[in-house]
Amino acid sequence: MKILISRTDRIGDLVLSTPVFEAVKKHRPDASVIVMARTGVIDVISDNPFVDEYIAYDPSGAHRGLRGLLRLAQVLREKHIDVAVELFMSFYPALAVSLAGIRRRIGPGSRVYSPAVLTDVVHQHRRKSLYNEAAYNLMLLQPLGINDLNVQPHVYLADNKDSCEKFLLHQGVKPFNYIVVHPGMGGSAKNLSVEKYRDLVKALIQRYHLPVVLTGSYVDHTTVNRLTAELAGDPLVKDMCCVLSMNQLKMVLFFAAVVIAPSTGPLHIAAALGRPTVALFSPVKAQSKNRWAPYLLNNVAVVEPPAVCTQQYSCNKKCLHYDCMEKITIEEILAKVEELRAV
Repeated sequence: MKILISRTDRIGDLVLSTPVFEAVKKHRPDASVIVMARTGVIDVISDNPFVDEYIAYDPSGAHRGLRGLLRLAQVLREKHIDVAVELFMSFYPALAVSLAGIRRRIGPGSRVYSPAVLTDVVHQHRRKSLYNEAAYNLMLLQPLGINDLNVQPHVYLADNKDSCEKFLLHQGVKPFNYIVVHPGMGGSAKNLSVEKYRDLVKALIQRYHLPVVLTGSYVDHTTVNRLTAELAGDPLVKDMCCVLSMNQLKMVLFFAAVVIAPSTGPLHIAAALGRPTVALFSPVKAQSKNRWAPYLLNNVAVVEPPAVCTQQYSCNKKCLHYDCMEKITIEEILAKVEELRAV
């Protein structure tokens, strides 16, 4: 049996989908698992031992427009897939799966078009954030008779230890002898201010006398540039924003002594690599740790502001706690770092 698992959105979402790959192999060991994920994101799950084949979905290139949709459907048809599980309902990938003639198509009933493209609609209310995203993903396997919510996310390194060490030394850091701070994010949740991150980096250097590596993608470069300007002249600040491939980012995160990040993709990569990770979370319900924290991992310490939040999806500037993330103190974050380093 060939089973397609489709998750075509962001990095963190894909990491929280990795328990699905393992659960399928655990309960259907003879199944061949094919994963479809977005180009540029799919490398995060490279070398996953529970994945047999990868399909890169390229909505801006090869799979753009009607011709791209038909091209994707043809690729899927040629795989002779028996079952498709849509972990995230996106219209064009879901339509391509339907056009490919895959007989059984499972997914959440979260879109008005879900009944038109799915054969098995699973009713979930993810907006209520009652469960972790990984648990919601695993629940979509129930139509296949798989009822296992006890599988952790995992990310794997593609390179051997020697090549990783050489890369890190070339970047000016030694394995397990630096701290990563990832200050940016795509704007999907509230975050600390640049000034707060500046004070955090200074405090980390003062306490541990270790290099602090700043990571980020092109969407984070403005934040990181402001931060490096604030920290100009400190030789222990290493700016690696916009220069790392996905596999290089995985290396940098894996060999960090500690990783500190808000609710974003690199947070989930670091946690799923098993690294000590301090996660900064907003109290807004749809952005909260309840929905988006790394799943079932004891190497993660969550920090959230001491605010009673009544917001469901986003913030209202009239809220008395609108600047709630600024109530997170540097001392709280450092205390979590100490807890993780002591384990």
